[in-house]
Amino acid sequence: MQDVEMGVIEITRRIISIIEKDETLQNITVRGEISNFKLSGPHAYFSLKEEDYLLNCVMFNAIYRHPHEIKEGTIVKATGSVRIYAKRGTYQFYAESIQEGMDYGELYRKLEELKSKLKKEGIFDKPKKSIPPFPKRIAVVSSKTSAAFHDVVKTVNKRYPLATILLFHTSVQGKDAFLEIVKALDAADRSDADVVLLVRGGGSIEDLWNFNEESVVKKVYGMKKPVITGVGHEIDTTLVDYVADKRAPTPTGAAEYATPDIEELKKHMKVAFSNIVKKFDHGLDQKTYHLVNLKKRLDFLSPVNQTVLKGEKVDEAFLKVKKNFENILKEKSAMFLRVGDALIHSRAVRMTEIMPERLYTKMDTLKRIITNSMSFKSSMVEKAFLSLSIHDPYEPLKRGYAIVSKDDHHVKSVEELKKKDKIKLELFDGKILSEVLEIDKNGK
Repeated sequence: MQDVEMGVIEITRRIISIIEKDETLQNITVRGEISNFKLSGPHAYFSLKEEDYLLNCVMFNAIYRHPHEIKEGTIVKATGSVRIYAKRGTYQFYAESIQEGMDYGELYRKLEELKSKLKKEGIFDKPKKSIPPFPKRIAVVSSKTSAAFHDVVKTVNKRYPLATILLFHTSVQGKDAFLEIVKALDAADRSDADVVLLVRGGGSIEDLWNFNEESVVKKVYGMKKPVITGVGHEIDTTLVDYVADKRAPTPTGAAEYATPDIEELKKHMKVAFSNIVKKFDHGLDQKTYHLVNLKKRLDFLSPVNQTVLKGEKVDEAFLKVKKNFENILKEKSAMFLRVGDALIHSRAVRMTEIMPERLYTKMDTLKRIITNSMSFKSSMVEKAFLSLSIHDPYEPLKRGYAIVSKDDHHVKSVEELKKKDKIKLELFDGKILSEVLEIDKNGK
């Protein structure tokens, strides 16, 4: 980049042009403390001081424009414009008028007196109302042109755009601004807002004095809706902060206290949903396992399964009887063969004559034993089938009875039912869905 060579006059004229074109430096009011005040003829030369900063000022014909003596340390508001004094290459504030303000020390004394008075009245001891976590409507009491209001709008739209902002415009600085603030607070309290924000940007104790006015403090004290104050900067404290339900260091902080962070909510909801799904899956697995075990138990204890088991036992008993009978038959047959062989080879005629008779007797005896055994076993089988029939829950249905159930549970008493309940009647050959019209408790 090529260096630009300029003369002193050209640089000075450029600076003068820049400052004169800046409208914010023309016809403005500057607040500050008078320092180094000197009169030179009719003209006054002084500085306006704020903390460690100084602004050099001049007021031509000061003795005519401001005939009263201006004391060192006085807080004033000077109206005029910023210009360049070309011969010295310095900028100055050219004051057209000076208005004396209240001395800061006097303001602080007045503030402490009012604070002590309100404290004795118990104004500062009121219980704090809770701030709604998810407000639908947020009332903002502030100036519509103030940076404080725009900071609130920006913060709310970023953090929680679901909320609606209701502006209750009021002047926040000036002699009678506190009257407007009280009216705006009253309107906000009568609105459908969930929370009220009372906000203003930073400034001196004089700038913020309307928020120390007794009428404003008591109005905030009597509000039905929760109030969050964000007046001034973090180091500023006004009396409304003592009666507010929440005090924020700045207007932006007030908007943050009034709203949740939607991004954080999304994260928490995602984690919560994930935990719910995990718990649901775990619970579902447990319930499924439990139901499977119950089904196995029900299947095992069901009348049908018990009938099958009884039938299997009967079959086993029948097979056992049959096998025993066959074994007995084989033993007797073998015995008959041995007896026959003995008869064939026997020489004793008398034995030949006696043995057939004994043989027939044995045969009759054996026949009676087998017949009696078969009758006994058959009787056992019939008793087993009869017992199964008696315990079959569906057997009474054939005789006109019905099983009543509600929500898949058997109904054992009328105490379990009420009018208009939906019930299911299970008959021998089908099911009926019905509704309870009347309940008669044993004729009562």
